[in-house]
Amino acid sequence: MSSAFRRGSPAVRDEDTPPRPHEQVQAFLDSSGSSPDPWSADIATVRADAREKVLAVTGEPSAVASVESIDADGVPGRLYRSAGAERDVLVWTHGGGWIHGDLDTADGVARALVNRAACAVLSIDYRLAPEQPFPAGFDDAWTAVTWARRNFGSVAVGGDSSGGNLAAAVALKARDEGVELAAQLLVYPALDSVEDTDYKVAFRQRYATFAGRPGFGSNSCRRLQHIWETYVPDPAARKASYVSPLHTESVYGVAPATIITAEHDFLRGEAEDYAQRLSAAGVPVELYEYPGQIHGFFEMFAVMTDSHHAVGVAGDAVRRAFQSSHHNEPSKELSCDR
Repeated sequence: MSSAFRRGSPAVRDEDTPPRPHEQVQAFLDSSGSSPDPWSADIATVRADAREKVLAVTGEPSAVASVESIDADGVPGRLYRSAGAERDVLVWTHGGGWIHGDLDTADGVARALVNRAACAVLSIDYRLAPEQPFPAGFDDAWTAVTWARRNFGSVAVGGDSSGGNLAAAVALKARDEGVELAAQLLVYPALDSVEDTDYKVAFRQRYATFAGRPGFGSNSCRRLQHIWETYVPDPAARKASYVSPLHTESVYGVAPATIITAEHDFLRGEAEDYAQRLSAAGVPVELYEYPGQIHGFFEMFAVMTDSHHAVGVAGDAVRRAFQSSHHNEPSKELSCDR
């Protein structure tokens, strides 16, 4: 794993050498069954399959001081605490391509983060497509942040995959609205709706038989195309700032970012592009890549050693961001209006 920030255009590397998965990734893929195609299966089937697969790899939940159901101005959520009197909160938006995922599938990550970051974590159950396409999920994430701002001294946002998209988009809106955030934590985020980028085209070709799975590259990209079409049905809207943060006119002034990527991920290129844009705009950014890893590893505590390390990196970054934010924040009495 390297924390060095790389400059230049992201690339699918070593094109003459077959990509090699981490041995734990290979074992996981060898033991994994197929999933229904989201473009042909009904959404209930897709959600049930995804939920079962996530819960099978998250492992035993970490102990926390408390978990409380929260109504954040109409957005359901769970508030996790590691000690009981935290003044800072990370608003977490789960992954799942904006079409699946829930508070249970996010539970393992939320518990791990609350213990490592030494802050509260508000995991939200935002509305999903296709029933509720953009801007429903984005609006819910923003509503949760405004609730958190009233009830905690300092707020950060974070999420994985599509949840990373929502976190990045909310960070842009916070900048636009003059709302201060301590940090944004983006775990292999979806940031660019464009299908035919150089990186994605190369990914389809080089990852055609990755880990002995025929069609890995093309199937991955087809699923990505489907979830974008489901989340934002109007193609003309897909490059809007709060939809595809990579296409925003400016990232100047957004919250400091920690970005975590996986080497063998179809979203790695846009995450690296975004890190480069942030850096060029003077936004503090840390980029961490996990060699040999795949999309989704962050929550796989039962099967991936790297997931534990990555959550540690993420939690440490959030904790440092909150510590830094306190130097600029006046103290105030805190309460929760549930």
